Amino acid sequence: MKRTFLLLTLLCSLSLFATAQTKFVDAVKLGIHGHAQKTEKSPYYRFDHTPYKFGKAVIEHALKPSGLYVTFKTNSSSVSAKWKVVPINTRDNMSFIMQHGLDLYMKVNGEWRYVMSPRIPCDLTPSSYNKRIVKNLGNEEKEFLLYLPIWCELTELEIGVDDGATIEGTPTPFRHKVIAYGSSITHGAAASRAGLTYTAQMSRNLGIDFINFGFAGQCKMQQEFIDVLKTCEADAFLFDTFSNPTIKEVKSRLRNFVAEMVKAHPGKPLIFMQTAAPCEDNIDPKKRAYRRLHHETASGIMKELLKQYKDVYFLAVPDVLGTDATIDNSHPTDLGFDRFVKAYQPKIAKILKKYGIK
Repeated sequence: MKRTFLLLTLLCSLSLFATAQTKFVDAVKLGIHGHAQKTEKSPYYRFDHTPYKFGKAVIEHALKPSGLYVTFKTNSSSVSAKWKVVPINTRDNMSFIMQHGLDLYMKVNGEWRYVMSPRIPCDLTPSSYNKRIVKNLGNEEKEFLLYLPIWCELTELEIGVDDGATIEGTPTPFRHKVIAYGSSITHGAAASRAGLTYTAQMSRNLGIDFINFGFAGQCKMQQEFIDVLKTCEADAFLFDTFSNPTIKEVKSRLRNFVAEMVKAHPGKPLIFMQTAAPCEDNIDPKKRAYRRLHHETASGIMKELLKQYKDVYFLAVPDVLGTDATIDNSHPTDLGFDRFVKAYQPKIAKILKKYGIK
């Protein structure tokens, strides 16, 4: 009995020792990808807002790493992560994993396959997490893609591998750079996890780097955003610019917005997408009438601009989300994003191909 007890104690000690043998590497050393503009303020900020007179809401969104990702290769049999966030009030129409969590993919037979999103407690009290994401993968070299949180500020991130394993940051696996400026739908609300935004899905599907520059509720073609986008280097631009502005704002801002973008990025494709009609339009006649007028206003001006500018495009897919693919009659679920991607991706890819972006 005593020998058995000692043996069990030894095995437990070895088990605890084994699980503790994880080495962590700062993700910044591996490389953070997906920025519209890199900033010295933080590697996890999407751009430096300080030179511009943005309001509080835009600034808060600028600090969120939506669309940013880390790529690395390792021969470790497990992958872990330690990360710290600045807790904010959670949204009732978004998963906690999407807001605070990570999303891991691994390349299998040349394709990015979903691995795991570490489960974290739905609690605003802790600001740090330490999770083993996956284990028992074998010791051959593997490539990983890790998406960062969509809806909170990230301050630290470390990637953990088996002690003795190698880990090395890799260049972005995606070609070219297409900046997607838009509303909450572009930002990622309400995908269940970071890898299911339409920008992330199209990046993996097409091998093209679609940069997430979505600002929920704040994409109104403001002059400040024009000033930012004019300085962004990209091969193409994708615009979801009609969801947030009012009809009056569309009328007063759209022509100038397009003119400024054409002037700043000559010869680059500028692709505009019509607003996905909220599902509530199907049951509320007043909202349906407003949305119809909103669509007619935007599409009418765009048709005028298409005749004026060679490299400007306008895509519209009626009822792209259907009637059953939102979480709140407005923001797409994963089903909604799947429908959005299947509808828009072929049209976008066809335009980009004309410019050698493929």
